[in-house]
Amino acid sequence: MSIKKIAEMTGLSTATVSHALNNNRKVSDSSRQKVLIAAHEIGYRPNLAARMLRTQKSSTIAFVIPTDELNRNANYFYMDVLLGIRKKLAETNYYVIVSNYGASAEGEKSLRAVQVLQKQWVDGIILVPSSRNPNQLNILKEMGVPFVLVDRRVDGSDFSCVDSSNETGAYEAVSLLARSGKKKIGLLGGGLGVSSGAMRYSGYKKAIHSLGFDYEDEYVILAKQYSIENGRLFARELLARGIDGLFVSDNVLTMGAVLELNSQGVKIPEDIGIIGYDDFDWMDMITPPLTTVKQPAYQMGYVAAEMMMRKIIGMDVNEKVMLDTSIVVRKSHG
Repeated sequence: MSIKKIAEMTGLSTATVSHALNNNRKVSDSSRQKVLIAAHEIGYRPNLAARMLRTQKSSTIAFVIPTDELNRNANYFYMDVLLGIRKKLAETNYYVIVSNYGASAEGEKSLRAVQVLQKQWVDGIILVPSSRNPNQLNILKEMGVPFVLVDRRVDGSDFSCVDSSNETGAYEAVSLLARSGKKKIGLLGGGLGVSSGAMRYSGYKKAIHSLGFDYEDEYVILAKQYSIENGRLFARELLARGIDGLFVSDNVLTMGAVLELNSQGVKIPEDIGIIGYDDFDWMDMITPPLTTVKQPAYQMGYVAAEMMMRKIIGMDVNEKVMLDTSIVVRKSHG
């Protein structure tokens, strides 16, 4: 069924029908309503390929995220970021598609395999970078497509980005454990090659020093892969080192750490005080409920999409936004 058929049904010109369907010129409310009703009646679907050829625009943004091996990464955080992206793009008649790259790959190599980047199907890209290495952005610059980084930064300044106050969140988490009487506070976190992992480690170190504790990295394990299995494995190792407090700076590792403490019969928070990262429903349902550092994931996605739309309309300015984290205080810290 075509635009011509809708024009016949409504008595409007094909140009008016096209403008109403594409929302690219002003059409009266009554005419738009007629067109939408007729389109619904005949099950009209726009020919997106033809529209792209005509306008050289897809009205689509790609959200590119890291994933690990099958069944090894239950990272729900990016789905909350996605909701924020979708909300903003819906306000501007844009759409979002999600693509992924292997989290274990490095830099440019990890992104060159992403089909949506190879085919250049999109008007812009919101990317969670694989590392702090700025070389991975070369493929985006070669494409000439606007891009915004979200959640993680790369070294340098030639990019727009929105992330959260990872260093402050980690500092406050460790300080809370100390105020609860914990003296040997461990860190189970991510690698330093990713900005979020590096900043959370930095916040941990600053807190340890400001509290006057006399240990350095004695109670630190930085995981290369974010998995429940690694959370269990490394929590077990830190327990053997004699910790009485544990800050886990990743939500997937947090799951594994909690499972390991429970399996060993460790009393939380009496034996071990624990604080996790990100805030999901399950954290309030376990016993005791988990204290955690909360990132504004939805807002992060919304702001990244706002940046993207400014770039698409020609405001080619590199913006850096850091959103505040907060501590959700429950009972697991002590």
